[in-house]
Amino acid sequence: MTRVKRNPSASVLSIPTPLGELIVTVAQGAIVSSAFRSRAPKQSERSRGTDAKLRTEIRKQVARYFEGKLERFALPLAFDGTAFECDVWRQVAQLRFGEFVSYADVARACGRPLSHRGVARAMGRTQHALFVPAQRVVGADGKPRGLSPKGRRAWLIRFERRL
Repeated sequence: MTRVKRNPSASVLSIPTPLGELIVTVAQGAIVSSAFRSRAPKQSERSRGTDAKLRTEIRKQVARYFEGKLERFALPLAFDGTAFECDVWRQVAQLRFGEFVSYADVARACGRPLSHRGVARAMGRTQHALFVPAQRVVGADGKPRGLSPKGRRAWLIRFERRL
């Protein structure tokens, strides 16, 4: 997982999901960012030959996730953040479907056991919706923190807990 800045030659793909369109930006062989949108993006999907296999794999894994058949994403992610944020995102990206951990658990796994607030801040700043599964990081009591009951993160938690 490398650090990559925005690239004008990046591929942008739009994937329909039960939560709206997932907009994924791919550059230099890795996912640079992903975000949910309520409606399709104004720009059309742009393709580059070098990322064709990756785009196909992203679509396949997203479909399998929403079918409840994917344990965790195995896709290259490019992070743009502080060293600690990147450590947090790598740790969280390794969580399996339906596996929930606390902010303190992630902080300990990153070697900074007192940095649970830093973990929360990093999760709020992730540029990888779905691929760095923020819904799997919960409070010490096992309850989700800082989310709307009708939001996407709440929907994802219900989805993963019922399967």
